[in-house]
Amino acid sequence: MILLIAGATFREAVRSRTFLSLLGLFALGALLARVVGWISATDGHVVTVSLVLSLQSLIGVLVAVAMGTVLVQSEIQHKTLYTVLSRPLPRWHYVLGKYLGLAGALALGQVAMAVIGLGWAWVTGASLSPWLAVAVLLTTAEVLVMAAVSLCWTALSSPLLAAVLGLATYALGHAVATLPGLLHHLTGWKQEAVVILAGLIPNLGPFTYRDLAVHGLPIAWGDLAQRLGYAGLWIALLVVVTLSVVRRRQL
Repeated sequence: MILLIAGATFREAVRSRTFLSLLGLFALGALLARVVGWISATDGHVVTVSLVLSLQSLIGVLVAVAMGTVLVQSEIQHKTLYTVLSRPLPRWHYVLGKYLGLAGALALGQVAMAVIGLGWAWVTGASLSPWLAVAVLLTTAEVLVMAAVSLCWTALSSPLLAAVLGLATYALGHAVATLPGLLHHLTGWKQEAVVILAGLIPNLGPFTYRDLAVHGLPIAWGDLAQRLGYAGLWIALLVVVTLSVVRRRQL
């Protein structure tokens, strides 16, 4: 049953207007990134690839937040959720199936954007490093964490508020990565409080390997495994929190 729900969610996501529109927006952005590269005073190929990867991350997160915040709410509004839950189906099957379907659609979107963006850069003369594939993998992990964040906020609030909180979490997640360099400005209980609060937010810094990959700088395989494991732990935690909220929610 989990796979059935995941498959239905995957098809719904990839056919949605939001998903297709944002992919189209990325394609347009990739074309413009090449123009920026041509007029850049530095290495235009490096600029183009860097912009493509950054845009891929941003569009991927926007898709994750947009789709994650409407998946469950749309089923509640259209009364289809009641039909599903009226069957002898554990709610954790439903939540896990929803997340897996969304994650599959987002991963497909990341692959499509990588093919479009990096393929266009290669056709127009850019030299692509194999480490760019690792950068795409880590960006996908970042997007999947944000999908779990969005699903969790959706279970706790309305779709609009969940979208706002999801984007705020994304911004704070990157801000947390700069925290070690700022802690020396705080002392005593303030420093401890900031560290505790930062621990409640996914640190998205480990997934920003893009700038290094553009220049062909390698990443240690152990470091890569640690970053992917960190993403997996946050996804598992957020899905469990979502499930606990859905179990207690009166639908």
